[in-house]
Amino acid sequence: MRCVQCGDPHPVPLPGRLPNRRRHACRACGAVFRAAPVVLRSVAGDPLEPYLPARMIRWLRERGDDGPPDRAAMNRWYQEFDAFVAKARTDDAAAALLAEVSEIPLADLPAKPPAFSQVCAALHATCYDLPLAEARLAPGDPWAAERLAHVRAWFAGPGRPATWPAAPPAEPPDPELVAGLLPLPERLESAQVRALFSALFQVERGPSLAGVLGRFGAAEIEDALRAYLRDGSRPLRDRVLADLPADLDAG
Repeated sequence: MRCVQCGDPHPVPLPGRLPNRRRHACRACGAVFRAAPVVLRSVAGDPLEPYLPARMIRWLRERGDDGPPDRAAMNRWYQEFDAFVAKARTDDAAAALLAEVSEIPLADLPAKPPAFSQVCAALHATCYDLPLAEARLAPGDPWAAERLAHVRAWFAGPGRPATWPAAPPAEPPDPELVAGLLPLPERLESAQVRALFSALFQVERGPSLAGVLGRFGAAEIEDALRAYLRDGSRPLRDRVLADLPADLDAG
């Protein structure tokens, strides 16, 4: 909210009225006015639309932040927006600005949504499978689901270099160690897990064993190990890579 007279962005709400009829006083010029209904700016077509909720995009544009959505920026934006929402619960000026950018009332926003790093970790662990990542991070939480979908789209686009398939390739595993994974044991030692990930995905770390099993199942994993031993192919890695842009296009 801004002063209707001078445009100062920090008017003070006056006490004694219902919120929808509350008057405000400008600390800069002294004007007293009743706020007009907020009309939220559309973010349709904004380059960040696939990667951030609309309220975060409006907040970024309000403060003039138009940097590229690299990993550092995404982490900073999520951290700073969460801090801004937390401040709005006790600060009138922040609450007024939030009302200008958010389609969701402050009272309905989560007190502690999952951090960007937590969202990334859940997606990495589950080979970027949204339902599995949601079950891992916060089952049934709509705020976690919202963030997972946006960050998943970011991984499919400008965040692609931050995915584990984009990491430097691991050393080829010992074929005998890979053959020893057939049939897949119930328990795997750390050396076996590294060999499994190297044979399946050409990485030593990134996904979790539970995430790989949850996404593909033991039978598909064993078939992929046989394919690697036969001709060096990695069909499950190919599927993970193919699904990232496909999911972005579908969104």
